[in-house]
Amino acid sequence: MNGIDISSYQAELNAGIVPSDFVFIKATEGTKYINPTWREQAGQVTQANKLLGFYHFASTGNPIAEADFFISVVKDYIGKAVLVLDFEAGAINAWGNVGARQFLNRVKEKTGINPMIYMSAEVTRQFNWSIISTSNALWVAQYASMSPTGYQSAPWADGKGYGAWSSAAIHQYSSSGTLMNWNGHLDLNLAYINASQWNELAGGSSATEQNNNNSNSELEDDDLMKFTYEIIDAKTNKSQGTVYFYNGNKVVALNNIDQWKIITEIYKDTTGKSMKHYKWRTDAPWYIRFLQSINQKAVEVAWK
Repeated sequence: MNGIDISSYQAELNAGIVPSDFVFIKATEGTKYINPTWREQAGQVTQANKLLGFYHFASTGNPIAEADFFISVVKDYIGKAVLVLDFEAGAINAWGNVGARQFLNRVKEKTGINPMIYMSAEVTRQFNWSIISTSNALWVAQYASMSPTGYQSAPWADGKGYGAWSSAAIHQYSSSGTLMNWNGHLDLNLAYINASQWNELAGGSSATEQNNNNSNSELEDDDLMKFTYEIIDAKTNKSQGTVYFYNGNKVVALNNIDQWKIITEIYKDTTGKSMKHYKWRTDAPWYIRFLQSINQKAVEVAWK
């Protein structure tokens, strides 16, 4: 499928009559900017029965706040349009792959949909994207030249691959595209997915089902096994006072409430999810069973 991506720079473009199978529209940037023409452009796309997508241009602010802003703007199209994080420019240095993960996880948490991520081919190899490569499809930018061109069926790629992704779902191969019914240049894209797969990425039944069955699919294995717990005395029904943290390898006793606070805060900022906390009673000593399962006879000395 062939398609274009547009923003307010193409405010006068009628997306319904420019030849394309799909159209991506810039919706937001940072936590304040909204493309003033996005609704009109989206209406043109849907009226022409074309496939629709929205992207958020990452800025340098808090990734979760930017995700919330993006969702608040395009909320009426959730489940109807593909959602994308445009990861380039300042965000590469300000966020890195951790910030990108935070944004993607936040959108998944609030919508049940795994967004796509857009980046240059070089950036796919700059960071380790293995955590998200199986859940978040790649829209890659790689140009052979800046010469004007129409749609291409086999655009050039440098053959160096896309890091953790075995392939790209969409390839943006030119910013100098020339198409009928528009006098300016356009970004041209080739999608290696069909309309049915596009609709799944937008939030079809399969995406919802995946979210229900595996809401932690974005997390690494050691993330899934990080949690805190406290021990409740069965006689008094009160906590013994110490919170224990399992860091994926061993249990550590925390001796200050601030330690618990900073651990859970960092975990939430990194993964977009709240860390699990358990209350295990002495008359059902699951804490002992857990220590046995990880071959740890006693907790580590409390952090000083």
